Amino acid sequence: MPFFRPRPRTLIAAAVVAALLLGLAGGGFYAFTNVRHQATELEASLLNHLQRGQADLEEAKVALKQANSTRSDALIDKANIDFISAKLEFLSAMEIADGSELLSQLQGLPSIGETVRSRRAAVDSVSAMGIDLATAGLSLAALDRSIIQRTGGQGGKSLLSMLSLVVANIAPIKAQLSRALADAESVDLSILPDAQRASFIHGESQISQVLDALDQFQKLVPVLNEAFGGNGSRTILLEQVNPAELRPGGGFIGTYSLLKADHGALSLIGSGDSYSLADPRPSQGEPGYVAPPPQFEELLPGVSWSFIDSNFYPDFPSNAQQGAKFASPRLRMHIDAVIAIDYYTVAQLLGIIGPIQVPGYGITLTSTNFVPTVAEYDLNQLIDPNANAIHKAILGAVAGPLLQHLVSLPPGQWPGVVAALNDLAARRHLQVYFNDPTVENTMVRYGWSGVLKPTAAPDYMMEVEANLGGTKANYFVTRTYSVELTRNGNTLHHKVTVDITDAMPYTYRPNEYYRAYIRMFVSGKATAMSSDLSYPHYKTPAPPPGTKMIDGWVQFHGYGHDRVVTFQWDTPWQANGRGVEQIYWQKQPGTINDAVTVSWHDGNGHTYKVSGDLSQDRVITLAPSGVSLAQGQVGTAQLPSLSLG
Repeated sequence: MPFFRPRPRTLIAAAVVAALLLGLAGGGFYAFTNVRHQATELEASLLNHLQRGQADLEEAKVALKQANSTRSDALIDKANIDFISAKLEFLSAMEIADGSELLSQLQGLPSIGETVRSRRAAVDSVSAMGIDLATAGLSLAALDRSIIQRTGGQGGKSLLSMLSLVVANIAPIKAQLSRALADAESVDLSILPDAQRASFIHGESQISQVLDALDQFQKLVPVLNEAFGGNGSRTILLEQVNPAELRPGGGFIGTYSLLKADHGALSLIGSGDSYSLADPRPSQGEPGYVAPPPQFEELLPGVSWSFIDSNFYPDFPSNAQQGAKFASPRLRMHIDAVIAIDYYTVAQLLGIIGPIQVPGYGITLTSTNFVPTVAEYDLNQLIDPNANAIHKAILGAVAGPLLQHLVSLPPGQWPGVVAALNDLAARRHLQVYFNDPTVENTMVRYGWSGVLKPTAAPDYMMEVEANLGGTKANYFVTRTYSVELTRNGNTLHHKVTVDITDAMPYTYRPNEYYRAYIRMFVSGKATAMSSDLSYPHYKTPAPPPGTKMIDGWVQFHGYGHDRVVTFQWDTPWQANGRGVEQIYWQKQPGTINDAVTVSWHDGNGHTYKVSGDLSQDRVITLAPSGVSLAQGQVGTAQLPSLSLG
């Protein structure tokens, strides 16, 4: 538990005792000499109990954390013993301080009475804080034992079972922690040595953080109930996108799975080739025809827009809604949520659950070989038609077992899974959309939603590529971004050069070329926009509100060929009061870690540079003294560990 973390070697409680006894010297040398022996005994006794109490709290915390990861009743027993022992030690310290005749007598002396009372109160407060923390620990241990005994098997039910238990028991635990915080706040910090004051304040803030986490957890409960079907059956469409054929939503939607969440039971109810949700596609003039984005007209004129090409928008909520709109009538069921994952998501989750076998093919998929294995059979389709069957078999074999393994993990591993999903969402390999506005707002807050312009930064950019040539070139495509920013009075000029290299081997010719429709989304205040892309033959779609767009086409061969694309535009200089402006740079889903160099010409004859990568969203900060490149939005979802630590 955060509030049971080890303190510095000189214990805070010991510092309070030392401050109390040093305060006795205020009565003069003679008075201090007469009570020296009694004071020494009192100091030793108080320190002994307080130090042992704190040590017992630490032991209890470790045992409780281990109990949750191993689901051990024996470790719960040990934690209980240590919490009880800690509580008794703190009670003893309080009783000794309150029952001390020496302190009572000294409190009556005019010269030092007030000082002694203040320090004695500090000892009482520290002891009471320890008692309250130990009491909270006992309550938590009881809750953990109930969770360990009652949960297991299907993970969704385990989660909802845990939620109901926590909700029923969280109030008294919060009350105990609130009392511990009040005890800490009542300590007169002025009596603590300077070296210990910061540590005490830190310990106090730890309790506040735990209380805040519990508050956030209570707000999360209705969201999880909805997501796991606690309010009734919910259907989730899982889009398995292929980043080797890059699209704005992360990749071509090659396969899909359907998940059903019903009162905590999460099950796979179907999966298949995404073409089954698209073909036959109506032609123009036939019933069911939907006019596609104009760029598809250049490739498949007169053919209806469909599920496989639905993720053409730069933001995931729009993609998800369009995908569900296409899939729902084909599946003959309502879709409540859409989740998109790419191959990198599967690979990282395999690192948590372990290897998976592909029946009938002698293939073992691991976190390290999944992406190259899938890519190999995906690419081999171009030269060997039989490879397609193996490619689909691999994807089909992963979906069900991956889900079953994940939902069957013990509760102690859930925080680790959420941490992995946060990382995947930050790198835009995982995107989530729920129809329920409360749940969707939570996904936005957690950084899982894939919304456009996730922050209020005054300037913005996002380059989006759509591989519409039907090749798998993006497995070999890399980019190098060179961003040159120049201030000209009240204008900021942007020049973004993208060097796109296609290293797809000659072996796959003639399907090694890269044909991409590229869009650069920029601030809605942008002017003087230009690029050297090939101009679209058809009218371009309107950009999302609050943005403008520069777009066009590139096409070039693989085996090391490249194409350099340059975008330029101006925005107003929008620095804050310190002369600092920020640009939010949003990463396209499905890409990995393209190299980035930023040059900043500040308008006063100075040039600054910084390098990095676009493995996730970035924030470019332009300051009078330099330029920096920092991470943008991160995934912030969290489940409290069952030990609150």
